Amino acid sequence: MTDAIIVAIIAGVPGTLAALLGVFNRAKLGQVSAQVDGRLTELLELTKKTSKSEGAKEQRGTAEPL
Repeated sequence: MTDAIIVAIIAGVPGTLAALLGVFNRAKLGQVSAQVDGRLTELLELTKKTSKSEGAKEQRGTAEPL
């Protein structure tokens, strides 16, 4: 191999590694995003149930004063 080919290979390695790491990170971020979305959905459902039960208590007059 000539010097020019070796230099071209060495110059191409960092870009290739960066691209591979980008693909890997994108996959991991997708997993984290799905986990966060699931937890937020759980929180919204819990808040909805709590608000509904507090409203029902208020209508019956058994709610605790704020």
